[in-house]
Amino acid sequence: MMDFNDLMGKPFDADGYGPDNYSCYGLAVEVFRRYGIDLPRTNISVCACKQASMQEIQTHAAKYWAPISTPEEPCGVLIRSMDPDFAHHIGVFIGNGRMIHVTLNRSVVIDRIHKWQQHIIGYYRYVGTDR
Repeated sequence: MMDFNDLMGKPFDADGYGPDNYSCYGLAVEVFRRYGIDLPRTNISVCACKQASMQEIQTHAAKYWAPISTPEEPCGVLIRSMDPDFAHHIGVFIGNGRMIHVTLNRSVVIDRIHKWQQHIIGYYRYVGTDR
């Protein structure tokens, strides 16, 4: 099991790519790196910690991410806002029903997926930039 203890409690920063603070996508970059997967910094910036329409996400992110029906380790977890037509947050599924993400008010945390289930838009596997 991957160890993320050194990330716990790091604060949110809308432009953060670590090591002292993270945006939700910046944290995803770091977590995927630990799994040996290098995510480009900008490939899903349209949905990195800002509200993006589902059409924007599907158009932009489809170049790099493929939807999957059930989570696998690691995979992106896209979370919607209260408006079902928009997304505003991403996390990373890390196995055993858990995801790691950074929240505005709680910093980097590991939560159970079921806690967020009603807000999850989908799970996405990174497929690279040569798609």
